Amino acid sequence: MRGTEIIGRDARMAALFPYLAERVYLDTAAVGLCWQGFGSAVSRFYDEVLSHGYDVRPQWLEKTGQVRARLASWLGVGPQDITFVSNTTDGLNLAANSLQFKAGDRIVCAKDEFPSALGIWKAAERQGAELVLVPIPDEEERQARLLEAARAGTKVLVASHTHPNTGTTLDLEALGRHCRAHGILLMIDGIQALGAVPTCLKDVDIYAASFFKWMLSGFGFGMLVTSERARNMMKPIWQGYANMDDERQLQYAHVNSPALYGLDATLDLFEDIGWDTVHARVRMLGNQLIAEADRHGLNLVTPRHQRAGIHIFKAPDGEAVRLRLAEQGISVSARGEGVRIATHFYNSTQDVQKCAAALAQVLAST
Repeated sequence: MRGTEIIGRDARMAALFPYLAERVYLDTAAVGLCWQGFGSAVSRFYDEVLSHGYDVRPQWLEKTGQVRARLASWLGVGPQDITFVSNTTDGLNLAANSLQFKAGDRIVCAKDEFPSALGIWKAAERQGAELVLVPIPDEEERQARLLEAARAGTKVLVASHTHPNTGTTLDLEALGRHCRAHGILLMIDGIQALGAVPTCLKDVDIYAASFFKWMLSGFGFGMLVTSERARNMMKPIWQGYANMDDERQLQYAHVNSPALYGLDATLDLFEDIGWDTVHARVRMLGNQLIAEADRHGLNLVTPRHQRAGIHIFKAPDGEAVRLRLAEQGISVSARGEGVRIATHFYNSTQDVQKCAAALAQVLAST
């Protein structure tokens, strides 16, 4: 059973995600729900160790290569471009601190970017680089403002594919085309887009993402994707047994093998459903959420034509609204100018309708 046939059956979703039976869960942008079977996939690693100890190491290495190849094929890069890391911040730090800078180099980033993309440039600044923080007065202009700032002398343009506090989703192809034309490295924090929208990294030089949000694969595991062009400008900051014979290798130690087993199984799940179906479902539910919001007079911050799964609605006190919704069995987050509602493929049209109506009621009473 595949595609829309799976998505259309509420019983199938309820079996995969039992928490949905008791909660309207619209907080995947914080943490994605675990699916029924993920724990068993992870436990297979420990069962193998229990049965065979270190003698099963060849299987771990084979699994690592298989998952790396699967991700590479899916994202339009080569297996050699993927380094496994513990999380997005780990990957961004590894890349930023491995790059070599000189006086006068510019690093361009939105002023309101996520802290993990802002706080990783201390070493670069000590080498003489300048961190240029770009104000974003209007979400519709985010991409244009960043491209305008990425001019001569810029070495790296840093951005979130989907901004966590506004939901604005950038065009990686357009950004990459501009950066290649001007000799700039494009560095992307992809955690809020990977799994929610189609993602091709052929135009991206540095990309980091974890798997615990839209990829539904738990904490402590992520990836760093680097182009050959980017690696030619790097001297890996961390050294270990895994890269002692290759000074350009970023993978310096072992990977999180239990999490790798879980991710492999999750990729099976997504491929069984169909990535096109998943992405179409995210888009459809977002469209419905916006239609319901318009009907209730809610104020959407996220640009309607530049979005993935995140939608920010204005509220005078986002945390107070979040708590009121939580009392009604609805999970969202307080972010940016109000509340963040995240629709993933496992949500239903009823979830969206209930949340929009409840949000309108709460805001009307404040």
